[in-house]
Amino acid sequence: MQKPDPRTSSPPSFARKFLEWFCPPFLYEGIEGDLMEEFDTDVEELGEKRARRRYIFNVVRFFRPEIILRNKLSLQIMNTIMIGNYIKVASRNIARRKLYSFINAFGLSVAIAFCTLIYLFVQDERSFDQFHVNKDYIYRIHDTDFNPDKYKKGEADPYDRFAYLPAPLGTTALAELAEVQYMTRFSQGEGVMRYRDKIFKQRYANADSGFFKMFSFPVLAGDHAHLFRNLSDAVLTRETAKKYFGDEDPIGKIFTIDVNGEKTMRVAAVIEAPPANSSIQFEMILPIEMNPWFIGNRERWSNYSYPTFIQVYPDTKTESLQDNLNRLYQKYVPEETREWRERNLVPGFKPYEYGVTALSDIHLRKDVDWQKVSDPQYSWILGGIAVLILVIACINYISLALTTSASRRIEVGIRKVVGAYRKQLVQQFGFESIVLALISMMIGLGLVAIFLPYFNDFTGKEIVFTAASIFQVAGVALALSIVVGVLAGIYPSLYLSGFLPASVLKGTFTSRLQAGFTKPLVVFQFFLSASMIICSVIMYRQMKYVTTKDLGFDKEHVVAVGTQTGWNVQADRAVEQFRNAVKNDPVILHVAGANFSFDGGWSRNGFKINGEDKNAYVYRVDPEYIPLLGIELKEGRNFDSQLASDSNALIVNEAFVAHMNWTDPLQEHLNWKEDSTGQGAKIIGVVKDYHFLSLERKIEPMFMSINQKDVGYTTTILIRLAAGDISENIAHVQDTWTRLFPDRPFDYSFVDEEVARQYESYTRWLNIMALSTAFAIVIACLGLFGLAGINALNRTREIGIRKVMGAELTSIFVLLNREYIALALIAFVFATPVSWYIMTRWWLADFQFQTEVGWELFAMCMLGGLALALLTVSYHAIKAALINPATTLKHE
Repeated sequence: MQKPDPRTSSPPSFARKFLEWFCPPFLYEGIEGDLMEEFDTDVEELGEKRARRRYIFNVVRFFRPEIILRNKLSLQIMNTIMIGNYIKVASRNIARRKLYSFINAFGLSVAIAFCTLIYLFVQDERSFDQFHVNKDYIYRIHDTDFNPDKYKKGEADPYDRFAYLPAPLGTTALAELAEVQYMTRFSQGEGVMRYRDKIFKQRYANADSGFFKMFSFPVLAGDHAHLFRNLSDAVLTRETAKKYFGDEDPIGKIFTIDVNGEKTMRVAAVIEAPPANSSIQFEMILPIEMNPWFIGNRERWSNYSYPTFIQVYPDTKTESLQDNLNRLYQKYVPEETREWRERNLVPGFKPYEYGVTALSDIHLRKDVDWQKVSDPQYSWILGGIAVLILVIACINYISLALTTSASRRIEVGIRKVVGAYRKQLVQQFGFESIVLALISMMIGLGLVAIFLPYFNDFTGKEIVFTAASIFQVAGVALALSIVVGVLAGIYPSLYLSGFLPASVLKGTFTSRLQAGFTKPLVVFQFFLSASMIICSVIMYRQMKYVTTKDLGFDKEHVVAVGTQTGWNVQADRAVEQFRNAVKNDPVILHVAGANFSFDGGWSRNGFKINGEDKNAYVYRVDPEYIPLLGIELKEGRNFDSQLASDSNALIVNEAFVAHMNWTDPLQEHLNWKEDSTGQGAKIIGVVKDYHFLSLERKIEPMFMSINQKDVGYTTTILIRLAAGDISENIAHVQDTWTRLFPDRPFDYSFVDEEVARQYESYTRWLNIMALSTAFAIVIACLGLFGLAGINALNRTREIGIRKVMGAELTSIFVLLNREYIALALIAFVFATPVSWYIMTRWWLADFQFQTEVGWELFAMCMLGGLALALLTVSYHAIKAALINPATTLKHE
């Protein structure tokens, strides 16, 4: 039998590690060598297995508890004593330097608070629709349509994408595609809901029964398994049920809802309301068949009105799913529709195809028209701003720590003389930095709690603290605090611990600090702050411009009231009935009817003239519409309801005249329905261009008609009120409405507020930028304050000599401050072109009509920034100038 080779055998690794752990370092090498020598002998004589057992026995035999007590416990006690000493010294230094400690803590706390708020914002953005159990298998279908106008403009992505699709697509996909497990169409509307004496305008959603199988909205009460088996079933959220039925059990309750005709419904279930981070929102769900236009569109592949969701089986390939959806397009969409899409096609581009978006990606996909979408760029920009503010806070800490370092030179010298190592001093000063950062964290969390409601208002969010989120936020804040404490404390701790004890204690050490590297950092800080100031001012100027610009009509004191009748002839009758009732009312000056109010929707028609494709926005109005809004007639006349011929007449805007290349529009006719055997509709007037859409868009071709049959119904009543108390006038209008239409709720909005709502997303971004700018300015000013302190400390001797030689306070003040004015000027010189480029190429580019960005705007921002910088540094300048020169020269 062959003997084992000691060279290939080794003792148990855990025994060796145990020996290394408890054995004193100065004995370990010798003991470990003796044990290995004995192990090799045992391997040759007894075999490897017995040798390994004997090695373990020898290690355990050598172990003594007193070794642990002598080596490990004593070290832990010593570390505990040192940490306690660190805490005591840190507390004393923080208390002794109250001003600098406050500034440091406040600067860090602001940075931590801002970063935490941005974390909450980004987390909320990315949390949309994540709560659905089947989120990985649910997709929303959209279409991708080639847009020749975008191609002509040179856009990189010349396609339009819409989530509104033909009604039969969903049922056909469910029936013919093997990948599809469930399907639901989802549309939204509003009607008048009645239960006993309660009458409210009620928003609702229409969906298929597959909705409840796909989405994780818990059904709280009622039928869980067979919802929408009956077309009279209705599903209400808990809040909606409470509004109508109070504390009564809502299940089985009967109510009516008027949506283009009154329908009787029964409450079949109560469902949990969707959370704020849901892309799908509803207050009530009715069967898709209750959509008043669904029956007529059930089999129409040419009507695009129904968002469609599908749930697929696991392991479904997205590419294969899209290919199969496009086969349905080729199979079922009429040939003339496909040919029409291919008329203006550019070689190399597809005319039309279906695509899908995963449910969890819907919220951050802004290129597809949908509710509650967001630009993912906002998260990246805000995240970048948060990181920059955190870096600025670290820079500020370094500057302020260096400002106070000279006063601790004697402390450092004494500690080194009595035996302190530099490593221990680095640990001490670093520990002080972390302690201050943790104090800042507590202040920062307090600021988060205070500012969260305002932050929600700024961002349009509904972020709330839950038990889980509080621990999460606290963890993020703690991590930020430790990172900031370590990063911000590294350089000051190395600098302070590097003082030579002999120089310090002999008095030959100078307090002049070579911290010139902070100047470019402060320039960088002010560059960022100046850029944000300029961007915020430009945003403010643009929003002021769009809200005060002459829109071509008078929007003041105009109220829009929905007729609440649905899309039918009753709407026109309601407008006329209300007008007749207030004919002699001094509070109501004018009444007009329209199919849409501003920001309330629009209708656009395409038509072919002489073989050329044309399109225009179409509005149904009555003859009072133009005079009520004060729209200027450039040519021709207004509608006259007494003239039968005017029912087939049109009034167009200047943009339409240019679109048609007309030279004498009053002699023209327009066959916009493409079904007339004659000339078409007569043009009787041309209005001066007015902004019926937001200022993001150029003024498009548009025409108005009073033709009920071709254009639709006047479902909105516009009311011009007399000047006076707004609340009293609205109450008067409501009383009149209730008297005339007791079975319809009074729901109104001011036209000027509707116009303002068109810019909500921009206003929200302006608020976010204003908040970010305020934080950046505060922290940058703290950094400048620290730099001013370093400079004043460096020039203590010079100031003393100047004062002895007769220098005045004002001259010393100018001497110390001109450097910072120069730094601020440099920052603005760099910030001006950068901010101008960003705003003109990014933000203002979204608006067709823009405010002027002239030199005076940049000059105003620069003067404001310089005044802020001067105010910040004045404290140190005045303090240094007032010091008794005898005191400074004595120590220097």
